[in-house]
Amino acid sequence: MVDLELYRIFTIVANEKNITKASEKLNISQPAVTKHIKNLENALELRLFNRTNHGICLLYTSDAADDKA
Repeated sequence: MVDLELYRIFTIVANEKNITKASEKLNISQPAVTKHIKNLENALELRLFNRTNHGICLLYTSDAADDKA
């Protein structure tokens, strides 16, 4: 079972498109945000983000995630 806090963190990271900016908004460290996202990805067995030097972007739309579930 996935903690609802992981979904909240995921939503903020997805909206900010940047883990550092999301960590500032969440008032937690960047490594903690990264760990939470990795935990969510592991729980869902799904890679959620494409990570680049300029930020991150979602890999799937809601339809693709629904198909995986």
